[in-house]
Amino acid sequence: MSNPSTFIFECSSSTYLDCVEKNLFGSNKPWPLEIKTGDYCLLHHYEIGGLLGLWQATCDGGKNLVPKIWGGKFPYQVKVKLVLPQVTEVSRSVLAQLGVDPARGRFDNCLDEEMAKDLIAALLAADA
Repeated sequence: MSNPSTFIFECSSSTYLDCVEKNLFGSNKPWPLEIKTGDYCLLHHYEIGGLLGLWQATCDGGKNLVPKIWGGKFPYQVKVKLVLPQVTEVSRSVLAQLGVDPARGRFDNCLDEEMAKDLIAALLAADA
């Protein structure tokens, strides 16, 4: 069995609570269909520039798992569960070390294995 992949979803202030309270992440592009049960998911709150984690997919990505949420704007979805005791933010210094500029406001949706490993380690260390 291969290592889990790591994916980054985006949210705004208007979608954040739905993501966290309903344990559901979504996109208007089809890339979440690549997600498999057990893959890791992070949430980039692009209005504040924070990268939050750490969740794990509880199902494979699909279309319209919860059809009417977000007014139907983000039909490609995955159900998730929080892995850490609470939502934890990756520090900006860690992001800078990894060459990620949170002010730029965008991440690749699927992280390469090395960056994913570093981000997850940073989240686990921040939570410890």
